[in-house]
Amino acid sequence: MPRGCRSPVATRGVWPAMLGPRRKVPASTSLNNRSSSFTGHVRDLASDGRGVVTAPDGKVFLVAGAWLGEVVEVSPTGGKGQIGFGAVKTRLESASVRRQPPCRHHGFEDGQCGGCPWQFVDYPAQLSAKDQRVRAMCTQLDISAELIQPIVAAPGEWQYRNRAQFKTDGELLGYVSTGSNTLADIHTCSVLTPANQASLKQLRARLPVQQWRPEKRHRWRTLNIDDTLEGMSVDERLPFRQGNSAQNVFMQRWLAWQIKDYSTDWPVLEFFCGTGNFTTVLAKHFHTVTAVEGNRRALDALDAGPSAGVVTVCCDLFDDAAVDVLCKKNTQTKVLVLDPPRDGLKIRAPVFRRLRDLEVIFYMSCDLATWRRDYQDFCSAGFSLAELQAIDLFPQTPHVEVLSVLCRR
Repeated sequence: MPRGCRSPVATRGVWPAMLGPRRKVPASTSLNNRSSSFTGHVRDLASDGRGVVTAPDGKVFLVAGAWLGEVVEVSPTGGKGQIGFGAVKTRLESASVRRQPPCRHHGFEDGQCGGCPWQFVDYPAQLSAKDQRVRAMCTQLDISAELIQPIVAAPGEWQYRNRAQFKTDGELLGYVSTGSNTLADIHTCSVLTPANQASLKQLRARLPVQQWRPEKRHRWRTLNIDDTLEGMSVDERLPFRQGNSAQNVFMQRWLAWQIKDYSTDWPVLEFFCGTGNFTTVLAKHFHTVTAVEGNRRALDALDAGPSAGVVTVCCDLFDDAAVDVLCKKNTQTKVLVLDPPRDGLKIRAPVFRRLRDLEVIFYMSCDLATWRRDYQDFCSAGFSLAELQAIDLFPQTPHVEVLSVLCRR
């Protein structure tokens, strides 16, 4: 997943829009007092991919392994606030798009991976669900359907993941089971590229490894691999890289197409440039690109490559004062390019306050909730959406990436 995260979380303090208005639940129906199973219809899918099921008393549950339109018997397993969590006890009516998950580690219980929660439905159904989710959000924002492009499918639904972060205690090696602190011992991973699959096999062949045992108060250590790098990184995250190489090529070509008609003299400010994934595209067209990143190691990698017309700046883009100073030094900026982590453009006020000459924004987002928040602020600042392109970077998961163009009105 983008930014090193596994799967999106549906209920991180945000009430999902598809669940309807928030309401108070009487104490007698609290999750702590609910232990019996119930039968319900899966009426929607939450942002983390779980099915949305309403219990007979009106309580809303998010149920792993349930798909849209199915009728399931649900066993409550917990909850957070007014939302309950459940597991499928029995499927009374199954979706026609359901299939047998090809991965032996697929599942939603402790000891099972859970990192690819949509393996049990076919790929066209996954794409349709993601496309509908984006369009539903746009409808809520009164965005014209004419501005929304059809979602771009991945060229392959397997063997696309170009990097991975494994956990190990020196005895087991794999991923942490979703929603738990249990280490799932992974022998194979169907979404890894062949090179990374070979690396996983080699790492497992070394077990047990005394040096991989965690220190006190730690559960495990992390082993980071990348199919373009030799060896691995222990307990140190690698500089960000888009996790699907084929789809990243599409994103680069999309940006190149979008910028081709803008003046080459327009100054560009790029936030969250990383190692230069989009910087190289921008530098081929624009004469001046200021590439900004908070990770010094990533900037060092960018500086090591061709950098004609590119000025790199190390800046904490989550610090209000630092961003204000940065924007004050770049008031002539005409083009703003954003590829932030899941938090989005968290510091936005200095951008609106300082970049008065800004004409166009290219925003690549890995989280619809933060894109929506930032989009509404951009609209309030005088911008409007020109195009929205959804892209499937991570098949078998509910994650969806959006590429957008916003122009000053």
